Amino acid sequence: MDIKIIGGGPVGCYSAAILSKKHNVTIYEEHKETGKPIQCTGILTDTINEIIKLKKEFVANKIYATRVYAPNKENIRINFKKPNIIVYRDEFDKYFLDKALKGGAKINYNNQFVKRDEVLDKITNKTTTIKYDLLVGADGPLSKVSQTFGLGRRDYLVGVQAIIKKKNDNVVDFYPHIGTYAWAVPESEEVLRVGVAAEKNPLAIFKDFSKKYKGKIISMQGGIIPLHKPKLITSKEKVFLVGDAAAQIKNTTGGGLVPGLMAAEELSKAINEDKNYETLWRNRIGRDLFAHYKLRKIMNNFKEEDWNKLIKILNEDRIKEVLSKESRDKPLKIISNILIRKPSLLKFVKQLF
Repeated sequence: MDIKIIGGGPVGCYSAAILSKKHNVTIYEEHKETGKPIQCTGILTDTINEIIKLKKEFVANKIYATRVYAPNKENIRINFKKPNIIVYRDEFDKYFLDKALKGGAKINYNNQFVKRDEVLDKITNKTTTIKYDLLVGADGPLSKVSQTFGLGRRDYLVGVQAIIKKKNDNVVDFYPHIGTYAWAVPESEEVLRVGVAAEKNPLAIFKDFSKKYKGKIISMQGGIIPLHKPKLITSKEKVFLVGDAAAQIKNTTGGGLVPGLMAAEELSKAINEDKNYETLWRNRIGRDLFAHYKLRKIMNNFKEEDWNKLIKILNEDRIKEVLSKESRDKPLKIISNILIRKPSLLKFVKQLF
């Protein structure tokens, strides 16, 4: 089959890498190169090891601990049994592009999808008709493919991030009560990625938050973070959405690389084995994304005293043991194991379902 993929990020390229083994695959990327602009914190759980082998070219750092802060400045420190991985997003993206090209896929840069069968060459300003048996939208949170084929309205957060030169102790700081959430992620012991995500006024919130991490700003980044909605449709006839375009996102943290790559594997399986894509990806990651969705709805209604109480409750060794060994990509496993150790939290968990 002739498959066109709109979007040359890691999820689009990974889809191309797998599909090109059996099909003719062409990627259309609206930017002039892979991996730019950078719009991601680049932190991955160890679940990434279930998908690919880590390469030193794209690993910036390994993180073995995080601190989660309450409004009263109390925090819980979680020491990971397996490290979180901080990646250089440009090199990470190029890794997947290389896999796609080696598999036989082609990529056209500066080509923007504008209609159901047209792409615009941004250099010549001319449109070209494209023909395909299947179309894959891996074109990010503002997916033109989704808009063109009427695949539902999205909700978003806006992220603002600065790369700051500042010595640190190589521990992630996470603030679930600032904006929608805020972070300081060590790229190294000399550089931090400091940012916030918020529904409204992200820049103002960032300016205030970044005072906690004063240092020389190397660069500023920003981007749109889609919010997962369980009823969002991700396929229609011969059109499929994957990754951010499908809002396959952890609403508690904004992380989408791991679920997006997993969805790419399920998309390829659906196409190659003539199975239902919606069923496959939902069976693999849908329940966990739903848990993140419900947790976010509860957290959005938290007051400062709720956060203070929750951090205090979680700051017990038997709870921290669960948080230290279970991946954020598998929240249902985290919740069930915490309930075994602290059944009194069942009242809180009932709000999820």
